[in-house]
Parts: sequence; structure tokens; C-alpha cells
Amino acid sequence: MSQHRRAYLLLTFTTLFWAGNFVLARAVHASVPPVGLAFWRWFVVAMLVLPWAWLDLRRQWPAMRARLGLMLALGSFSVGAFNTLIYIGLQTTSAVNALLLISAIPVFILILAPPVLGNRLLGRQILGVAVSALGVLLVLSHGRPAALAGLGRHVGSLWVLAGVFSWALYSVLLRKLPPQIGGRGLFAATVSIGLLALLPFYLGETFIQHRPMHLNATVVLSVGYVAVFASVLAYLFWNRAVAIIGAEQAGAFIHLMPAFGLILSAWLLGERIGAFDVAGLALILGGLLIATWRRRGSV
Repeated sequence: MSQHRRAYLLLTFTTLFWAGNFVLARAVHASVPPVGLAFWRWFVVAMLVLPWAWLDLRRQWPAMRARLGLMLALGSFSVGAFNTLIYIGLQTTSAVNALLLISAIPVFILILAPPVLGNRLLGRQILGVAVSALGVLLVLSHGRPAALAGLGRHVGSLWVLAGVFSWALYSVLLRKLPPQIGGRGLFAATVSIGLLALLPFYLGETFIQHRPMHLNATVVLSVGYVAVFASVLAYLFWNRAVAIIGAEQAGAFIHLMPAFGLILSAWLLGERIGAFDVAGLALILGGLLIATWRRRGSV
């Protein structure tokens, strides 16, 4: 197998693992507390990753300490908030709905880049954002505009959108990091920071909301999947593929995630995919295409 084909296979498995994360969280939403699932996911990841990444973390620590506020934000918005907000949203919304809304992450990145980094949005980018926003509204309303007035009844979608915002902000803030911070050291640092940020919310869910994590087969298998497959293996596969074919080509595979997720949701959860869901996804991706289109030869 050629290097490029190996990279494509690794990226395919990565997006499949990530899509499975959403479907699994929805499947066990009644028996596995959302913050508990996130906390123990990253606890297991920390136990697996820290010994492997310790030397890199020590070497990069002086540069991280000099940018401690940025590091705290990166760990909190990625590991601390992103999947936790998604898991909370999946308590009341479908996996299909969450996966469609996740497709809007690149659009949120475009929106956040100007105020955070000082970039300017071009005319085509503004048009693309508007088209994608229409797709998000279509997914939220399921083709019924009047439903937007009652989004309080669909609070799960709003939690998912908060997760989308959190990951987009993390992605934009990554560009502020100096080149000496990255790789395994950055991964270990964000996991450690995010885990500490999650701890008070996990304790609140356990002792105030009285939703403890009970040790049973469902919990063990769920935490095992999201920690090993959707976290560690996905990270290793993604990084290896990016090293072979580059970030731009690898990024295109992200769009396999909603495709895999919609199939898995229909097959394993019996969730229906409506015409407005497909139309909303088409608008989200179409807007992204408009916003990121470059003529041949342009920089």
C-alpha cells in the first residue's frame, strides 16, 4: 500500500471513530452522565498519554509557562468544554442533529478569526458564512421557521452549538502559539488542563445533581471507546496522515464525519434523516465551499 493510500485509510478511520463518539454518547445518554463520560474519557487519555509525552511536555514547559493564559484557554475550550457540551446536548437532541451542526465548525472559525486574530473577512467569505448560517437555521428548525421561536424546547441543539463555538475558538487561538509548542507536549498539556477544568463540574454532577458514574459494562465500554478510539488512536492516525499528505488535504476528510454519523445513527439508533437535514447540510458545506474557494494560482 502506498503512503498516500495509507494516509487516506488512517483519515477514514479517524473520522469514523469521531462519528462513533457522537452516536455512542446519544445511545448511552440515559445511563451514562455526560460530564462523567467526558471526565473519565480524558482521565484515561491522560494516563495513557502523559508517560509517552512527558519529555516533550518538560521541554516545552518554559514556553508554555510564558503563555499560561493562552494555554489555560486552549485546554479549557478543547478538552474541557467541547465534548462535554456535545455530550450534554446529546441528552436531549439526536445524534443526527448534533452531527449536522458540527459541520458548521469551519464557518464559526471564519467568524471568530477577525475579532481574535485581526483578520478581515472577504466578500465571498461573508457570503459563505451567510449561506452556512441559513443551513444551521434549517437544521435547527427542521424546515419550520416558526420552530425557531421555541428553541428553548430544543435546548440540546443550543448546547451543541456552544460546543461548536468552543472548538472554533480553540482552533483560532491555536494560531497564537509559537512554533516551539506543539505535538505531543501540546496534547498532554491540553488534556491535563482540560481535565482539571472538568473536575469541579464532574463533582457537581455527581454530588449535587446526584448522577454518579456507576461502574458497569456500559460505562467501561463507553469510556474505553471514547478514550482509546475517539481520542488516542484518532490523534495518532490524524497526525500521521497529516505528516504524509499535509493539513489541507487531511482537512477535507472532516466532511466524512457527518456522512459516517448519519449512517451510524440511522443504523444503530433508528434516527431518521429528513429532507431538511440533507438540505441544511448541503447549505452548510456549500457556504464553506464559497468561503474557502480560491481561483487557481491565487495565494
